[in-house]
Order: sequence, then structure tokens, then C-alpha cells
Amino acid sequence: MSHVILVPTDFSKVCDNAMNHAAEIARNIKAQLVVLHVVNADSLSFLVKRKLDQKYIDQQLEDVRIQLKNTFDIEVLTIKSEGRLSIVISKVSKEINADLIVMGTHGKTGMQRITGSHAIKLIHTVDIPVLVVQKRTFGMGYRKIVFPINVSTSYDIKIDWTLFIAKTFQAVVLVYTMKTEHTQLQQSMDDLVYKITDVFKAHHINYQISEAERESGFAHQIKEYAVENSADLIMIKVDNDEFEPSFIAGAQEETMIFNSSQIPVFCAQKK
Repeated sequence: MSHVILVPTDFSKVCDNAMNHAAEIARNIKAQLVVLHVVNADSLSFLVKRKLDQKYIDQQLEDVRIQLKNTFDIEVLTIKSEGRLSIVISKVSKEINADLIVMGTHGKTGMQRITGSHAIKLIHTVDIPVLVVQKRTFGMGYRKIVFPINVSTSYDIKIDWTLFIAKTFQAVVLVYTMKTEHTQLQQSMDDLVYKITDVFKAHHINYQISEAERESGFAHQIKEYAVENSADLIMIKVDNDEFEPSFIAGAQEETMIFNSSQIPVFCAQKK
């Protein structure tokens, strides 16, 4: 892993929080942090209304760079690029060979809005993991990680990132399994849980196993479980998975990512 983290910003408070999350991660894993501002119709309108030119954006980015560098003692680069938000972020992520995108959502202020629909669209546009944060601060790090399991998908990329994060922040992984009354499916579930937890054991990762209370509404139960256990991070998989979740631009996915407790959600994928 080349350790490059990309964080888009519209200079709103929620994006400031995303930058702090990204910077904390970068400091812990010795990564380079790249801060991106996308100039689009919203930001150009902001400048026109206030009789500003794009030097204002350049100064904002430079202020951010200096603050993050001095506060977190990390290498910070800034990029300004014009175009559609998700397309530019995807393009830049490839150009800099980013490993992870950290983005703030529900940004209601600033020169543009990274709202729910933009966040969902971005996740399904890029081909690398996206960590979505709201206003919840980094705090003590990601000490409790919820790791949902069902039998519908491959878990390699999610396992790799969970190992990486759990080791970095000395986290406990809260394995949460889908409930089923079907004997064959349950056997497959048991086999999968065994394989995954065996990997955790081999890497000396602490874990706990819990089962969903009912068969239906697994995505909603994941969120409830995370809240009840004061989780710091929810790991979901968003490429080719029906349950946790691959609801393409669907309400359940938005419910997970924009949970009311503002628990950060790591959307693992490798397309």
C-alpha cells in the first residue's frame, strides 16, 4: 500500500472534520495527505456573489495545507481542479494513486455541497475504498469496528482493510452475522465466520461475535448494533453485495452511511 489519502473539501465544517480524520489516519500510518477542492458551478457562483476570484480558493487551500502540516506533522499536498465533483475526485484519485478517499457528508455550508446524493454517487464512481464521516470527531480513533457478515460476497478487500485499521488503532472487531433459519445457509455462514475469524486470530486481532436478532432488515440491524455497542467505525462492502449493502443509490445505503449517531462508515471496494 502506497499510503496516499485523498480528502475533498468545500471548506465547510463537515469537510474540515473529514480532513482531521484523514490527517489522523495519515499520521498513524505515515501516509501522504492530498487535499482536493473541485471548482464547479456552485463554487464559481460563490466567488461571483462575493466578488472574489480563484486566488481566494488558492489561499484557502494553502491555509489548510499549513494548518494540517503544522498540527499533524504530515506531508500535505493540495490540488484545485474544475469539473463535476464525482468525476474529478475519481480522476484525481487515479492520478495520485490514492489508496483511500475520506469525505465529509452533509456539508451545508461552503462553496459547494457534498450532500447525500453526491456521497452515494461518488462511492459508486470511484474504484477504491471511501471513508464517509459526518460531524463526529476522530476522538480516540477507531477502537471498535463493526464487521457485518453474510454469505453473498467475497470479503478479501474488507478483511485487508479491517486488519490494517485494527492493527493501527489497536481495535476490537465486532463481528456481526446475518440471522438465518435455513440449515444449509447457516452452515455456510458458520464456515465463513470461521475462516474470517481465523484470519483475525492469525494477525492477533481481538474480536467478538454476535448474531442479528431477525432475518429481515439486516442493514438496519447493523446500524442499531453499532450504536448499541458505541462503535467507532462500520465496515461495509459496496461492490457486488446485496446485504451490507449494495443498494445502488438506495435508501438503505443512505441510512447506513448517514446514520443519526454519525458513526463513520468505511465503504470497502475494489472494482
